[in-house]
Amino acid sequence: MKKIYIYLMVFGMVSGLSLSSCKKYLDVNKDPNTAERVDPKLLFSYAVVSYINLRSSGDLYIPFALAGQSIATGGNNPTGWGVPSEEQYKISSFSNGNSWRTYYTAVGANLKEAIKLAESNSPVNNNAAAQSKVVLAMASYEITTVFGDVPFSEAWNTSIQYPKFDAQKDVLEGCLTLLDAALKQFDDASPLKITDYDLFYNGDLNKWRRLANSVKLRILMTMVDKDPTKAAAIGALVTAGNLISAPTDNCLINYQDVSGKKNPKYALSEQYNGNVSFFFGTKNVVDFMRPLNDPRLPKFFAKPAAADNYYGVENGATADDNVNVRISPSLQSATEPEILFDYQEELFYEAEVQARGLGVPVNLAGANTLYKKAVTESCKFYGVDATVAGDFGKGLPDLTSMTAAAAVKLIDMHHWVDKMDRGIDAFTQWRRSGPDGSETPALKLPIGAPAGPLFRRFEYPITNEISTNPNAPKNRIVFTEKMWFDL
Repeated sequence: MKKIYIYLMVFGMVSGLSLSSCKKYLDVNKDPNTAERVDPKLLFSYAVVSYINLRSSGDLYIPFALAGQSIATGGNNPTGWGVPSEEQYKISSFSNGNSWRTYYTAVGANLKEAIKLAESNSPVNNNAAAQSKVVLAMASYEITTVFGDVPFSEAWNTSIQYPKFDAQKDVLEGCLTLLDAALKQFDDASPLKITDYDLFYNGDLNKWRRLANSVKLRILMTMVDKDPTKAAAIGALVTAGNLISAPTDNCLINYQDVSGKKNPKYALSEQYNGNVSFFFGTKNVVDFMRPLNDPRLPKFFAKPAAADNYYGVENGATADDNVNVRISPSLQSATEPEILFDYQEELFYEAEVQARGLGVPVNLAGANTLYKKAVTESCKFYGVDATVAGDFGKGLPDLTSMTAAAAVKLIDMHHWVDKMDRGIDAFTQWRRSGPDGSETPALKLPIGAPAGPLFRRFEYPITNEISTNPNAPKNRIVFTEKMWFDL
């Protein structure tokens, strides 16, 4: 089981990345949680670097991409990831433990401290606090979609030894409140803000506002099927605008082709598999794209020289190196960015809003324009020629020729395909796409997975912070148990 040995090594490698990715951004003499006085920008950038490295790492990316079936192991292929693995729901305790600690310690605690320092400075640095609140809301949303009920309202409070575990609905509501607070706090009149240590937008407050609004939309879209009253807020948000509106608004960070600063996905294959990807294209993605002659196919996948077309492999099946595609080196290159929110995600949400009539009248013509634009932007983002991308988008099936339900299914499928290499993002998109058994795409148990329901979440890690907390859930919540938002 080479992948077990590799897995143990990967955490050390990624931990090193998080401490060396951007040396100037980690210029703190003491533990950032105990230092007497630290510039908030240092804590902010440390949290952001830790956050993107977690999302790209073996701890978070690999389990959710494999268990969520947006990539495949290749079964017993000699240079594949191997089975049984995360694809068969064998989730290492390192994965959930390291993810929990990174979210709460490296990310959340530093952002919370940055907010505290920014708001206690004289003069107050409202913009730095607001920037930190937006990222904290994004990370907190992610924590609850990974683990379910989690500490939030009492988290990162040193005066509370045993924080309560808030219900997922309350965490999501709290994230919305945090974003609203940030939007009110941004101050164009103040010169004080995080600029050179802002790896996303270099202090562009207009882009931060658009990101905050789009993250609100993401959260509301995750909640609305469980709580239909959120439709009104969704309609108001898309009608008001000021959302991510161009590729230049994308919230992402580029890695560098320099030792210690490479994308962890690339570093994994470089260090342990001779620069050959461990992972294969899954039939769930490839079999949808192939009949469309999707121009992203060669961007997403490397086709064997002997193959006459692009063919994915069933999750858990052994891949044939002469037939089945692997994840493309260009998709997981050394410099490939970690994406937190991009323009096409915004367009897919807006298309879905129009097709479903969430807080607005059903408008399939409007949805049609938006979803075709979303796919076009996805193609361009992944390197497809702009003319080719535009022609492909225009040639996609017209939503006005189908029922609203069928239109939503098609939007959801394209949305999931766009996120196929984004681990937890693709998995959450799949979970929110429909009630149990009606999600898009229709997944089945991977070969070799235990009989029973599909994977739905990380289990809580066994840590001192949880095991000694009397407010923590008393019973084991297993990986097949659905969360509040997951119908």
